[in-house]
Order: sequence, then structure tokens, then C-alpha cells
Amino acid sequence: MKKSIDKGITKGNTIGMKIAISIPNDLFEEVVKLASENKISRSQIFSIAVKEYLEKIKSQKLLETLNKAYSKEEKDDEKFLRRKSLRYYSRAILKNSYENSAG
Repeated sequence: MKKSIDKGITKGNTIGMKIAISIPNDLFEEVVKLASENKISRSQIFSIAVKEYLEKIKSQKLLETLNKAYSKEEKDDEKFLRRKSLRYYSRAILKNSYENSAG
């Protein structure tokens, strides 16, 4: 388990890093209301929000990488192999479907 640098300096209900942030008053009021309605701490609200934001960023980077990879023109041998695979699997699926419906 990682230790906080402020361990022993400040007391709190959670284990982790304590930080100070500045946010607009209206946003703070929304967080207070949401925390109260869901019976969770404001810290948990912020932790959830940051985790979701980080996941969103990771997903965007993955999507950009995939888009870049798939935006490249297929070579002739890749096209041939893709078509051949499609024909093979189409036949295999049709054969399997026919065997299952006949039996």
C-alpha cells in the first residue's frame, strides 16, 4: 500500500492523498447535494469523477490509435487474405447452421 506524504500530519476518514483544489461555488454546491443524496463523501464524488475522466482519456487515445492503424490502405495481399477468410468463415457458418437445423 502506498503511503501519503501527509500521513500523520492531517487526520481524515479515508486513506489516500489529501489535496486542495479550487472549484466554482455552483459546482461545489452540486457536489455537496449529490454527496448528500447518495450518502457518500465529497471525496468519493471527486475520486469517481477523476477515475471516469482518466478512463475517457484512455479510451480516446485507444480510439485514435485504432483509427490511425485502420486508416492505412490495405495492401493487395491483405485484401486477398481478408476476402479468402470471409469466404471460409461464411461457408463454415452456413454449414454449421445447416447441420444444427437438420439435426
